[in-house]
Amino acid sequence: MRRIPNLNRRIAHLGLAAAGAMAWSSFAIAEVRVVDRRIVMGGAATIQVYAESEASGQVATRAAFERMAAVEAALSDYRPKSESRRLVEIVDEDVSVSHDLAAAIGMSQRWHQQSGGAFDPTIGPLTSLWRTARRDNRRPSQASVSFAADAVGFEKLTFDPAARTVRCRTAAMQLDFGGIGKGMAADAAMEVLRSHGLNRALIEVGGDLVAGDPPPGTDGWRVRIRTIEADDSETILLANAAVATSGDVEQFLEIKNEAGTFLRLSHLLDPRTGEPVIVRREVTAMIRGGDSPGADADALASCASVLGFRESMRLADGTIDGEIRFFEVDDECEGGGKVRRIRFEADAGWASVRPGRTLADGFSFTEGPVVLPSGDLLFTDQPKDRVMRLGADGRLEIEHESAERANGLGVLADGRLVGCAEEHNRLIAWNQDGSVEVLAAREDGPFNGPNDLWVAPDGGIWFTDPFYARPWHAPGRTPIPAAVYRRSPEGITEAVAVDFVRPNGIVGSRDGRTLWVADLDGGMTDVFEVTHLGALINRRPFFPLGSDGMSLGPNDEVILTGQGLLVLTKDGALIRTLLPDAPWVANACFGGSDGRRLFVTMRDRVMVFEVPGGASN
Repeated sequence: MRRIPNLNRRIAHLGLAAAGAMAWSSFAIAEVRVVDRRIVMGGAATIQVYAESEASGQVATRAAFERMAAVEAALSDYRPKSESRRLVEIVDEDVSVSHDLAAAIGMSQRWHQQSGGAFDPTIGPLTSLWRTARRDNRRPSQASVSFAADAVGFEKLTFDPAARTVRCRTAAMQLDFGGIGKGMAADAAMEVLRSHGLNRALIEVGGDLVAGDPPPGTDGWRVRIRTIEADDSETILLANAAVATSGDVEQFLEIKNEAGTFLRLSHLLDPRTGEPVIVRREVTAMIRGGDSPGADADALASCASVLGFRESMRLADGTIDGEIRFFEVDDECEGGGKVRRIRFEADAGWASVRPGRTLADGFSFTEGPVVLPSGDLLFTDQPKDRVMRLGADGRLEIEHESAERANGLGVLADGRLVGCAEEHNRLIAWNQDGSVEVLAAREDGPFNGPNDLWVAPDGGIWFTDPFYARPWHAPGRTPIPAAVYRRSPEGITEAVAVDFVRPNGIVGSRDGRTLWVADLDGGMTDVFEVTHLGALINRRPFFPLGSDGMSLGPNDEVILTGQGLLVLTKDGALIRTLLPDAPWVANACFGGSDGRRLFVTMRDRVMVFEVPGGASN
């Protein structure tokens, strides 16, 4: 057995969060700085506050610690007489619960739904089982894991927020709020300090931080973030925000199994599988503002540490202002790991978007949606080699058969439909009489396969050219370097950007001065400036994820598709993720009489979302 050193970190209750090593400091100018320390939820807690006098500050911090003790009494899974422990002893009866326990269950329910089950306070039976396994240096049997997992699941708990009652539907239930409790306690303490008129405060509970107004004469509390020795430290200024860290890079055991190989026993558990998380990662979450920044940061870090970088995109619901910072161990990387980030920005309009509805289904693979001035929607059903028309009245008909395996579509200024035709690997336009005009084809061999396009305001056509092996390709065909091409208004086509793995989605700004290109397999979307001559300059990373298709939203939001539909600000912050559980989202566009309809093509169907605000595409 090998025990991995914890470097002054402690394992949190739930097994979904571990406190990071953070240091903070500030410099007082006028008010008296008061510092008070206690033990909260089994770990060290510190309150730092600026008050008119030391006495008034101590009165306030004492009240704040008493409030945190009340939260602990409600949520603790260690204290035999805690409210949460007593609750699960009553089966199949409605039980009135305190405000604190009701708040914890309500917030947990939200994060459970948003995370697709990766956050679950009913994980207690599994937490207890794996905690024993780490103590005994022995992996539990599959039968015992399955038995414990049978008692886990939010559906085994009925919560009525209006009546503030809870019903436990199994006798084996155990609640574990370790992934949200520290943040809740810090939020409650901050509320007490503010009720005493003390807004300049910093509260630390087991490494999680909640900050109020900054110290006198400063812009924020200086917080140094460093998860492990291999991770470069960062210093941020924190004001009216919260930070929480979760992970297991240092907190796990490795035991030797019967085969002689080492088995890693992480303290992070995935409630969906009942097993420890395999990937070694540390996650730091920061939340700005809101009514419960500490609890939200705690839960956000807990969810992300289980979900990982890509799946954490699903957490964006339009209400989050903040950031997730991932440090993932990679033995092939210099320094032992890499850092990636997801920035979030709240948007009330996108937060209010309701689930979409299906307009038509039964297709093989839909792509290339585009809305005509008439309001009709055109899209391709590529495997069936046809372009479909979905009328504004709901009528569905075939627009073009034998459509040259068209993928991405667009509309030219003269009303003609233009498409990326993969059958002969060229850019084509359909004339009004149904005939086809070739707009771009390489003289010294075919393109890889034009995939997606964007028609610029000046009439230029930008399109991506990745290589996908197709059944109709000649045997042994080899790809040319993947690139982005531009067909000028004068009809000249040339490559304008290279160095991609597989570029797919592409869209530009309404003034034609900015272009976004998504490298699906390269895992990055870049943004370029477009010169008045049509050249691309100042390439820079926009979002650390590729995309199948792209569109531009009501307020210049950039829409990415693939494993879900992502709504981003024009600066690359993630606002909202729609359809996070869809098998694949191929493309999207805006249309409708008021420009507020988001049409989405996804494998076998076409859907629509009603989006607040105007848009055109």
